[in-house]
Amino acid sequence: MMRMALALLTGMLLAAGPVFAGPIDELQAAKDALQNAREHLKEAPKELEGHRKKALENVNQALDQVNQALAAARQNEKQDEKKANQLEKKADQHQKKADELEEKANQKRAQ
Repeated sequence: MMRMALALLTGMLLAAGPVFAGPIDELQAAKDALQNAREHLKEAPKELEGHRKKALENVNQALDQVNQALAAARQNEKQDEKKANQLEKKADQHQKKADELEEKANQKRAQ
């Protein structure tokens, strides 16, 4: 039951993110929440028939997945930034070409 609750909590944390903030912010918030849950589980009574231990294992697995997702999101963000810079450079080149053509057109009109 605790495993299902943790899985549900993790799913809700990860699914709610894109609406309100960027993926990295949401993943970081999920990581923080999982770390908080881990600390609470460590403080729980040890005589809970292995459920506490299993819950800690599940939280640690979830943290590992969130860390991997954070790494992927950061890589995607870098790639997106690189593409945006390339597009901006191309747009600048096209603007420069348009300015040159406009200047030529103005010179011809002035003649």
